[in-house]
Amino acid sequence: MRDSSAHELLLLSALQECRIDLAAARRDEAERAAVRGELAAALQREAALNAEIVLERERAEAVRLVLQALLMSLRRFGLRRRLFLSRIARLGRETPDSGPQSARHAVMLSEARRVMGVAHPPDPAPGPERLTPS
Repeated sequence: MRDSSAHELLLLSALQECRIDLAAARRDEAERAAVRGELAAALQREAALNAEIVLERERAEAVRLVLQALLMSLRRFGLRRRLFLSRIARLGRETPDSGPQSARHAVMLSEARRVMGVAHPPDPAPGPERLTPS
């Protein structure tokens, strides 16, 4: 009887160790799932930041192109406006309408307006005051 009681105690002890190991494994799996979620979120943020870097590079390139057109249009007595506008128009035609390079259009327009001294048009985004009929 003593052998069977000792055997039962060993089995109960082994069962308890298995339960402890199982609980630890479940905690580890939960922690790994949390880390996987954080990693996925970090990868999404990295992709968004990379896309933003590409857009910023294109915006900087657009400013550089406008400055280059301005420098090429300056003559002894000042800015040759028609030459500058024709260069900007050509740059606009050469710039793609889709993809990351399409971000250049808005920047070139606004910077060309600034060079020409033309006021920027008001923001066309509808606000609460624009939604109500007058």
